[in-house]
Amino acid sequence: MGRRGAPRWAVLANGTLSIARAGPQDAGQYLCTAANALGSARLLVTLAVLASPPRIARGPQRLLTAHSGTSVALACRAQGWPPPGISWLLANSTHLSHSSSSSASDRARVEPDGTLVIRAVTVYDRGLYTCLARSPAGSDTLAVKLQVVAAPPSILEEKRQSVAALVGQSLRLPCTARGNPEPSVHWVLPDGTALKPGKGAQLLPPRLRVLPDGTLHLGTTAPSDSGTYECIATSSTGSDRRVVSLELQRAETLPKIASASQQMTRLSFGDRLLLNCTASGEPKPRIIWRLPSKAVVDQWHRMGSRIHVYPNGSLAIEAVTEKDAGDYLCVARNRIGDDLILMKVSITMKPAKIDHKQQFKKLVPYGKDFRVDCKASGSPTPEISWGLPDGTVVNNAMLADDSGHRARRFVLFDNGTLYLNKAGVAEGGDYTCYAQNTLGRDEMKIHVTVVVAAPQIKHNYKTHVTVTAGDTALLDCEAAGEPRAQIFWLLPSSEMISSSTDRHSLHANGSLSISHAGLLDAGEYLCVARNPGGDDTKLYKLDVAAKPPIINGVHRNKTIMKVTAVRHSKKHIDCLAEGTPPPQIIPVLREQDCGAQERDT
Repeated sequence: MGRRGAPRWAVLANGTLSIARAGPQDAGQYLCTAANALGSARLLVTLAVLASPPRIARGPQRLLTAHSGTSVALACRAQGWPPPGISWLLANSTHLSHSSSSSASDRARVEPDGTLVIRAVTVYDRGLYTCLARSPAGSDTLAVKLQVVAAPPSILEEKRQSVAALVGQSLRLPCTARGNPEPSVHWVLPDGTALKPGKGAQLLPPRLRVLPDGTLHLGTTAPSDSGTYECIATSSTGSDRRVVSLELQRAETLPKIASASQQMTRLSFGDRLLLNCTASGEPKPRIIWRLPSKAVVDQWHRMGSRIHVYPNGSLAIEAVTEKDAGDYLCVARNRIGDDLILMKVSITMKPAKIDHKQQFKKLVPYGKDFRVDCKASGSPTPEISWGLPDGTVVNNAMLADDSGHRARRFVLFDNGTLYLNKAGVAEGGDYTCYAQNTLGRDEMKIHVTVVVAAPQIKHNYKTHVTVTAGDTALLDCEAAGEPRAQIFWLLPSSEMISSSTDRHSLHANGSLSISHAGLLDAGEYLCVARNPGGDDTKLYKLDVAAKPPIINGVHRNKTIMKVTAVRHSKKHIDCLAEGTPPPQIIPVLREQDCGAQERDT
């Protein structure tokens, strides 16, 4: 009775059950019950619904290929009972059936037999299309992949072309494009500007425009119009391009040298030579130089690092020598002819000469820095070297290759000045400056005397020192002098002290300290200060004051004390000793006292 309210089911007045549009889902057992006051009766009926689920006929084509612009038909034949309905799921996820197909303007429609028809397909229509067959008995699907083949646009003219023209002409560069769909055409100019048909008139000169058929028009060409022009045809199917290399040439003329350096150029040895030579002509002339050595150079062919030809034709030679003097021929050449001009160069040379040369003496305090100057002129520039008193020759090459030993004290500057760090006695003597170039040599001698000061001990008047026995005695001996004096001491025992020992400390300022002075240290001490300039001495007399030892304050050689002690008890006996130096206490226990102690025990 629960199903009585369903719209497809009805119970007639005579008790018959009516099922409208029976489907497989209605199959099963139905129980009819009749009842009154006297009892009830039942009837069990089994219903079988005969149905066939949809089946789509599988054709050989699961992949369909079509050309862009054509129409395609995707068939979908389905069988079953009841007859199934056909619909399609398009590549863009749209559902389409025969009943939902609208006006004839739609490119895709479903025919009554289930065939999907797509008119004028494009590359955007490619993808997976699914046919769905549905009926109350079930459903079935068929997937068809549509591949759209589209040819990219094609430019009819040659893809690469070189065009030569004269300045002032008007040119047309054609670019005819074909394709489906119809491609659009634009040109890219040498400066990167994109130009389309009918556009660019406001941004570019009116002599540059693209015609409707894709042709680029250039009116009254100028030299700046030379370069690469690129035509690009694009559509949804791809692109094609054509490159035109345009070279604009002037009317050919003979080379003519427009400007050049003076006919004669005079330089000193080591100067920089610069000869100018510019020329006009069409094509642009190439500048060639013939050197005095008969060698030929230009911008692309050079000889060594000193000689260089610039793009404007100028010739430069660094650090000229006597070999660079002579005739220089500048040749301006193009394919029509030549023009030339001759220039002469002379190089002035002078032998080496020391400026302000004189024989003189120089006094240098010991330990101080000093320098000696040697300025020289000449062409070529002279090389300066110095002869030292020990016969060694100092130059920049030697200083750069002596592992730093001599360079720590000697420095030779580029101007010829010799600098010495902290002159010693050994640095005194004759210093000779040599100036030399390829034309000659000059020299100058300087005598250097290193001045030394003999040592002098300060506070020479304080020569008597008294110290208490056991204390430290300090004997001053500070000395002045150049170079710094070496200090050593002669002790009363005639021993010489030049460095510290266990009890004798020799300080940096020359002072001597004696620790724990005793009576044996008393006597005469001689301080000697010595350097290359001489000696100085200072005599000290050292007295050591001492006191004899006493016990418990009693001035006797022996102190006798009587002490009473309680048997079997501890007894403390005082023994306070004093004296200078402090005495050493040695307790002595006599044997007879030990024997008495044993008897008492």
